[in-house]
Amino acid sequence: MRTLFHSLVYLALGVWLGALIFFGAVLAPLAFSQLPPLFGAQGLHAAGLIVGGSLVRLHWMGLFCAVVFLLVMVFARSHYRSIIPQSVLVLLMVLLTAYSQFSIIPRMDTARASIGGNVDAVAPDNPGRQIFDSLHRTSTHVEGLVLLCGIAALVATAHWSRREI
Repeated sequence: MRTLFHSLVYLALGVWLGALIFFGAVLAPLAFSQLPPLFGAQGLHAAGLIVGGSLVRLHWMGLFCAVVFLLVMVFARSHYRSIIPQSVLVLLMVLLTAYSQFSIIPRMDTARASIGGNVDAVAPDNPGRQIFDSLHRTSTHVEGLVLLCGIAALVATAHWSRREI
């Protein structure tokens, strides 16, 4: 049973962290580097739609992984010296993810709609574009914090795992 608990905990964190890393290191850079040369200005817009849609799905996947992680930690608490450090970090990841999903992204969508749907079609000094760009920077920072908390949760999980010899 202990092996099952440990496997589920590491799988939940691994899937979430792997998806975050893939999103930030592969998907977003690839979309923004490959689509514009193919489609010009519309390529930037298409890349934004792909990355934005992927981020929404990443958030839902992360929230599901958090539920799995936290449930297993509660049921498997006897297999860990402490569940508090890693659980607090995962709860922080949930809060940050929920903030991005339910606050930042809807405001980005509103800002994008206010300027006609294509952010790159308006001048950088456009107020709607400035709001969008500011929210985009905030979103990037929030995702970075989620990743850092996830790495810390992984380390804490490994550290607080009972070592029975």
